[in-house]
Amino acid sequence: MTATVKKSFFLVIAFMVSKVIAEGSPPPISEKAAYARWLVSSLSWGTLSTISTMDGLSGAPFGNPVSFADNFGNIYFCVSPLDQSIQDLESDDRVALSVSAAQFGNITSCLVPDGDPENPPCARLAISATFANITDADEWQTAKTVLYAKHPAFNNYGCFDSSNDNGHNFFLAKLNILQLWLIDIYGGAAIISPSEYFNSSSSLNYVNRVIS
Repeated sequence: MTATVKKSFFLVIAFMVSKVIAEGSPPPISEKAAYARWLVSSLSWGTLSTISTMDGLSGAPFGNPVSFADNFGNIYFCVSPLDQSIQDLESDDRVALSVSAAQFGNITSCLVPDGDPENPPCARLAISATFANITDADEWQTAKTVLYAKHPAFNNYGCFDSSNDNGHNFFLAKLNILQLWLIDIYGGAAIISPSEYFNSSSSLNYVNRVIS
């Protein structure tokens, strides 16, 4: 077994174990950065918002569901330049990725009639960032591994093999995070810096403990 194959194998195992633990063990809501990390690690899709370049909508916000996976809080995607969101990014690489605890489907505070996705204890997170193609070979391999673990159908689409993508020219991309905005309880939003988010592993030491 080559070193690359070994790394990929153990990365998948560590990722899947950490995902199961994270989904069952949210951190205290007072630990805002850790809670944001838990949401990102536990969920698999969100709404990617761009600044539209479509005719008749130029300059307006445009939201589009997108699948993702993370590693140590770094958020990765498989996307195609045929997608409208990616076309928008050719003019302006700024994005926001929004996720909600309502996506779990089993959190009482999120469920109608007693709760609602807008209920503050139904956590919601908006991540402001720039969107970038992954060019580093090692990071590309990491992104491939975690994306495949959460989204195995990506392999059928040709995300990881350009000879099998039917002309969609899929590529792997990531977020360069600028700021995070989190509501997980009453009292207003918490503004989380990238350093707080990425350094929260001490209080959330089970999220994505992945072999380096």
